[in-house]
Amino acid sequence: MTFRHILTLSLASAILAACNSSEDADMADDAVQPEPVLTQAPQPTAAPDGTALMTGSWRVNENAQGGTAMFGGEATEPGLAIDCEASTGTVTLRMAQTADGPEAWRIDAGGEAARIDMTPTGGELPQITAEIDGGLAIFHAFSATGGIVSLTSPEGETMQFPTHPGISRVLDACS
Repeated sequence: MTFRHILTLSLASAILAACNSSEDADMADDAVQPEPVLTQAPQPTAAPDGTALMTGSWRVNENAQGGTAMFGGEATEPGLAIDCEASTGTVTLRMAQTADGPEAWRIDAGGEAARIDMTPTGGELPQITAEIDGGLAIFHAFSATGGIVSLTSPEGETMQFPTHPGISRVLDACS
């Protein structure tokens, strides 16, 4: 009987020691681990050919009606935007530009090029818009990390924008 008691007490002590050690280890791990810090992927400031990109950053907003990805300065109207209206599945590309009538623009993104027919819209701010097929690879290239999108006007003026991964969420909201 004595041997059983000694064995039981030894096992109980070993189990308690193991529990105490693991709690100490858990607390030590908690104390050592730093708080995670969210960082954004680096955004290019120039195109591969060395030309400057448009000034600003992307802001992506999503809601039950769809989503919008807008590029511009903090306190300014967006120079470029991609809008999704989920109820109709319509994806629209819009730019802050003036035009007297429809214009053919060129988009270069992700190694592809396409023509896009932009139409002026009535309103307070001068804009041109086009309904786009958000499922096309050239528009999904807008969300490639570290990429560049070029939009060329009919006059040959090129505007270059950095890409942003959040744009894929806006496009997917309408697919």
